[in-house]
Amino acid sequence: MEERFKQEFSWPLFFSPFVSRLGDALFIFGLNWFIVKATGHASLLGIVQGIGGIILVAGDLFAGPMVDKYNRKLIMLIADAVSFFACLVMAAIMDVNEPVFYQLVLLTCVIDIGLAFNFPAAKAIIPEIIRHDKLSIFNSWSNTGLTLADIVAPLFGGFLLTLNWINFRSFLFINALSFLLSFVFTWALRYTPEMDHTKETMPILDSLAKGLNYVRHNRDVFRLIIFDAILAAMYAGFTLLLPYDVDHYYNGDERLYSYVLTLVAIGGMLGGLSLVLNKQKPKIKNNYQDAFILGMGLIITGIWVNYALLLAVALVYGFYTARMGIRMMTIVQNVTEVAYLGRVFSIWFLCFDSMHPFGSFVFGFISDWFNHGTFFVLGGLVLFGLLVVYLMGRTPE
Repeated sequence: MEERFKQEFSWPLFFSPFVSRLGDALFIFGLNWFIVKATGHASLLGIVQGIGGIILVAGDLFAGPMVDKYNRKLIMLIADAVSFFACLVMAAIMDVNEPVFYQLVLLTCVIDIGLAFNFPAAKAIIPEIIRHDKLSIFNSWSNTGLTLADIVAPLFGGFLLTLNWINFRSFLFINALSFLLSFVFTWALRYTPEMDHTKETMPILDSLAKGLNYVRHNRDVFRLIIFDAILAAMYAGFTLLLPYDVDHYYNGDERLYSYVLTLVAIGGMLGGLSLVLNKQKPKIKNNYQDAFILGMGLIITGIWVNYALLLAVALVYGFYTARMGIRMMTIVQNVTEVAYLGRVFSIWFLCFDSMHPFGSFVFGFISDWFNHGTFFVLGGLVLFGLLVVYLMGRTPE
């Protein structure tokens, strides 16, 4: 689509991921609650989510070439439709009081496959619809909406659990409804592809290899992806450390833990809004500056065991991680050729999705060894990531 025909903002493109994210968050909330309640332990839930994570990473491998080869709007519609019918079918056949393992695995895998294709397609399609000078503002509003969904989901889910007639089947129907609404919003998109998606006929693996070669020779994108992969391990460690810290130093008070999570979410919203108000073009160095502030904040938090300081770092964490994520999204959309956007996003998500569970595994042990001092490790990991990209920048091609 020519630049003069593009939009400053697209409400369907804003609401489609919002309702999908809200439905997914409610589904995960209901899954966690009812499966543990039905089985009496979390092992089944962990196995199901672990298998789903593997499928998500595998899906990232194939999604990029498909997103670049075919109509991106069509891929989003198919992903929503498949996920919608999967939720409906499972809601009809599943015994919510005694869930069957293979049914849970099948449902989770189908939804994760849909996510693996929908997410890069949704991000790759944005520059084809939104004007380039408005990408940062749109991404900021979109991220703020997704953060709002993450805040609303547990509150609404908690309210639903107070209703006696609510069960896991109800959450499946709600998730199905969210996919249906997402399908409707996507269908309403005014979208004309900038390229003929039928021209590239090379095999998927060859197409992926071509995308990897493109990323490797695009130094800015390559460094950003490597840095975000390192941050993914930090994100996982931070998520694990919060409940550990509250449990060990603040008597395991659930309310104190919920306040910390609330401030993380509020910080994310403020971070997104700060970029809406910032009219300057996003620059890579701004991301590294934000990362340095975040790293130092984590290190300072490790010095004292203090709840007020924990609340402060939660706000700082949410604020700066949101800014870095939005800014990186906009930079990648600006500097990447439209024909490669799907593969670039898939490679990015593949690196992120691979490092996140690795970070969870490693920091599960580190938290036991260093306790509150794990904040030093998290901050050090951010600074290490900055050192890596600095050295990469000094290395000649």
